[in-house]
Amino acid sequence: MNVRVRRVPLWPLMSAGAISGFVGGFFVGCVLGALLAWFSGAVLDWHRQLGFTLGVTEDLLPLGEQIGVLQAVSDLWWLVVPATGVAIGLLNALIGLLAGGLMAGLFNRLSRGMWLDVEVRRTEENAPLPLREGMAEELRTRRAGP
Repeated sequence: MNVRVRRVPLWPLMSAGAISGFVGGFFVGCVLGALLAWFSGAVLDWHRQLGFTLGVTEDLLPLGEQIGVLQAVSDLWWLVVPATGVAIGLLNALIGLLAGGLMAGLFNRLSRGMWLDVEVRRTEENAPLPLREGMAEELRTRRAGP
């Protein structure tokens, strides 16, 4: 059976865009959060090493004024990673929501529809197929064997 789809619904496309945007953004955000936590720990180790070997105060080092923030990010990495993932995931969900709405709007406005091939199933799944004359006898002999 051929069916012509003239318009696509707006909300399912927008929700699909939001969900797919959130999932991808959450993954990327968690990776960025892990990199941020690692980087803050590496900067803190570098500051400690330079302060110990050269005797330089923390205020003179790059990012020296942000030592407290870097220490908090390094200590609370188990909160930073998912929080960054959720924040970037929500931003991507908003972008996906708008992209799904734009796609539905453009399709409904500019397209003249599309043709789909649809297979329709019988409502009675277990109903036997109608048999032609003599087919029942043929089936009985096949089951019984030669």
